Amino acid sequence: MDLERDVTTHTAKIEARNVQVYYGDNHALKDVDVDILDKTVTAFIGPSGCGKSTFLRCLNRMNDTIPSARVEGSIRLDGEDIYDPRVDPVQLRAKVGMVFQKPNPFPKSIYDNVAYGPKIHGLARNRAELDEVVETCLKKAALWGEVKDRLQSPGTGLSGGQQQRLCIARAIATSPEVLLMDEPCSALDPIATAQVEELIDELREQFSVVIVTHSMQQAARVSQRTAFFHLGHLVEYGETAQIFTNPKDPRTESYITGRIG
Repeated sequence: MDLERDVTTHTAKIEARNVQVYYGDNHALKDVDVDILDKTVTAFIGPSGCGKSTFLRCLNRMNDTIPSARVEGSIRLDGEDIYDPRVDPVQLRAKVGMVFQKPNPFPKSIYDNVAYGPKIHGLARNRAELDEVVETCLKKAALWGEVKDRLQSPGTGLSGGQQQRLCIARAIATSPEVLLMDEPCSALDPIATAQVEELIDELREQFSVVIVTHSMQQAARVSQRTAFFHLGHLVEYGETAQIFTNPKDPRTESYITGRIG
């Protein structure tokens, strides 16, 4: 059984080959090749402006929303080219959910925040099914116990940490296969951060999770694989323990020991 689990854990969910990103004339991301594994937390680390968030946004075509952005190369989700003209970005984003740096609940009730995605994607046939999705996702986001008696209250009335867990519940409500998180804890206090980190660890049993973080301690705590970006290049990618204890590239070592960054 363990062997079987090991095989499934190490299949590539996303394969990126020779990815280039341009913003106008600025070549922001150069020659990125990486396999992101299923049922694994992958951390993207590196100094500010190194390309880690840019690459994260390639994985659900968020760069499409920036007029000057151009993405080249190949990114495949389960073997399907996500930049194929026949792929609907809205459907893709239902499969590849995203949680942003700053908690951004919709100005709606807690219930409607979670129910919104399943409603627009037609994932629930009736109110009972919708109720079930909302409850399940809030439980997965470790928020149900705190909000079950006030589902009709505005999501914006929750604390910062609760808002971020609500955004995670909202992101998983469309049953995505991949969950992208762009510095999801940078606006949170240490207690809320610990709760979200614990949650990330639980979510990887069902999803492939990719997290951009400026905190190397966080990357070491939550991820199994780490990718180090520097000046638009993916410098090194491997098992988290190896990257932090025995990096192959001197630039990775300099960043981890605090000499660059």
